[in-house]
Amino acid sequence: MFFLLFALTSALAKTQEHSVRIKIINAQTNHPITDENLNVALRVDQIGSVAMKTDKDGIINVDTGHATIIRILANMYGDCRSRGELYTNYSIAEIQTHGITTGNLCSNAKPKAKPGELILFETPKTYIPTYPAPPASRATTVPVDPAANSKEKP
Repeated sequence: MFFLLFALTSALAKTQEHSVRIKIINAQTNHPITDENLNVALRVDQIGSVAMKTDKDGIINVDTGHATIIRILANMYGDCRSRGELYTNYSIAEIQTHGITTGNLCSNAKPKAKPGELILFETPKTYIPTYPAPPASRATTVPVDPAANSKEKP
């Protein structure tokens, strides 16, 4: 009995060692995104990416095999990471050990990822954030006389 339990525990640990759990969250609602087809690549170039569907909990379980890095790119939704982070090579070892929460420019949400978990924030592509009014210009206003630019003579 003990040997069987040890063998099952060892097999489970090996499986977790070669998988990453990607959790996709709607940055506006903090609910899981259940209809995303995330582009996932297990190498440096995004050319080898595969679209992977989220489940009902907004989760994608990725078998990483012997890959050392993973790249992800939003597909159906707007990615909330900064431009500089969009093509980041995330270390699978770092994800396994500590978990990684990606950047989130769309809201203040910043949950802590669990070991083995990569959290990505997305927003519907129809969402347009509202920003405060731009600062007032210090330039002087020049009045325009439409008659001065007209070619017609009165």
